[in-house]
Amino acid sequence: MSSSSTTLDRQPSIQWNQDLVLDLPFMDETHQEFIDLLAAIEVADEANLLARYAEMVDHTDGHFGAEDRWMNETGFFSSSCHSMQHNVVMQVLREGLKRGQAGDLQLLRDLSKELVIWFTQHAQTMDAALATHLKTIGYDHATGQIMNPEALATTASAQQ
Repeated sequence: MSSSSTTLDRQPSIQWNQDLVLDLPFMDETHQEFIDLLAAIEVADEANLLARYAEMVDHTDGHFGAEDRWMNETGFFSSSCHSMQHNVVMQVLREGLKRGQAGDLQLLRDLSKELVIWFTQHAQTMDAALATHLKTIGYDHATGQIMNPEALATTASAQQ
């Protein structure tokens, strides 16, 4: 077995860290799972790479879907831009999956590296703003209830 097909020489370029914490447990949990899946892609050998990538695509689809739902349910001001980023990234990930299934495994490695860069920026900006909004209004992700509805007016005026 060549060294390029083993995990011995690969270390993930990203790990869950304090810079990614948004102090909103349900978002942080999902983000940590996402980071773990990206790390698994980075260290995967050739035989497992496609499966790890497919797992990450499935997780990301649910991850983005949940965030989009939270934004819609709470009238989050930047939902259009935030959701647009989600849509574009999902298109790229799905295309990568198709090409990976056709044998282009290097593309999956390249995409995962780019995704690490993109996600760090996305989490620290767009997701941080969403987390602040959800905390301010007291959003309960399990029920969809807003515990502090009067804060909606405050966040709406701050968005203008």
